[in-house]
Amino acid sequence: MNQGVAKSNRRTLLLLLLVFLAPALGSWLLYMNVGRLHLGTTNHGEFVDPPKQLDAAGLDLPKDYLANHRWTLVYLGGAACAADCERALNVMHLTQLALGEKVDAAQRLYLVDGPAPDPAKLKDGAGLVVANVSHDATLLGAFDAPGVAAQYIYLVDPRGFLVMRYPLAGDPKWLLQDFRHLLGGGEG
Repeated sequence: MNQGVAKSNRRTLLLLLLVFLAPALGSWLLYMNVGRLHLGTTNHGEFVDPPKQLDAAGLDLPKDYLANHRWTLVYLGGAACAADCERALNVMHLTQLALGEKVDAAQRLYLVDGPAPDPAKLKDGAGLVVANVSHDATLLGAFDAPGVAAQYIYLVDPRGFLVMRYPLAGDPKWLLQDFRHLLGGGEG
């Protein structure tokens, strides 16, 4: 009978060791194989790391434009809106329209490094806000270098932080899918 109790005690001890060591062993296995699990993000844009607070106080914008509980699509380009600029403004406009009933959750901003053109004269300019940023080095510094910045559409969160960017060469559906996800509407 003594041997039966000893076997039972050993079995209980091994079971307790297994219960306490299993999470550590599982964590170690996960850590060693994390590259094989493909745990990537589901967003299509590139995160701006770290997010940058945009201070638009020196710009001719409506009061609290970048902190008004709306997401802002931003394009930074030159005064002469060439092909890339027109494409960016078109993608921003179509993305906003495709939000359907949540269209008011977004706004569009064209930051111009030079004299600001009249939005009414720009293709897809209805509802677009245009501002000259050539005199605001602090705001310009939050974006990539001007030549690089013109290759992206930027996304500013409702608190005024620059959080993501999307390459103009990418598929415009990526921006829409991410935007719908951010607004809680799925990818639809």
